[in-house]
Amino acid sequence: MKFFLPLLAAAFILGCSAKQPEAKPQPADTSATTTNDSIPFPVYLTFREFEPHLLHSNDTTYVLNFWATWCKPCVAELPFFEKLIPAYQGKPVKILLVSIDFPKDIERKLIPFVREHKLENHVVALADMDYNAWIDKVSTEWDGAIPFTLIYNAGGRSVKSGELSGYEELEALVEAKLK
Repeated sequence: MKFFLPLLAAAFILGCSAKQPEAKPQPADTSATTTNDSIPFPVYLTFREFEPHLLHSNDTTYVLNFWATWCKPCVAELPFFEKLIPAYQGKPVKILLVSIDFPKDIERKLIPFVREHKLENHVVALADMDYNAWIDKVSTEWDGAIPFTLIYNAGGRSVKSGELSGYEELEALVEAKLK
């Protein structure tokens, strides 16, 4: 079982210094997914509600990038994903940017960031802070550090831990899954 402490330590080593105080989980309402007019993307309060994004078995290749606004390497590689979106438009490829920002920062930091960068159609927030319970469900290869990218389709899964070296690396990872 992974521990949250290694997540923070690895994030710090990779330049994703979490200088914010540890946030306490927000009380969940009866619906696990929050959507309203002030939030331009889905917010999953529990991993269970988010998990279907990891279980597709159709002819599409899924690219999920786990990131946070406080993680400098994560923000630095977002343009690679933005470039990937139009490059694969019309092809069976879906890109999903999974923010793991603290629940208390969704309205104050994440929403303005997403709007400023025009990412609304490709972002979801995973607000389940019980990281130890779900990191291995995303990938047993994930040590908890971000950025972390999962690329999968019916043919299998591949992962990229840590920051991508550039757009070319991301494109090569996607192309390898399309073959």
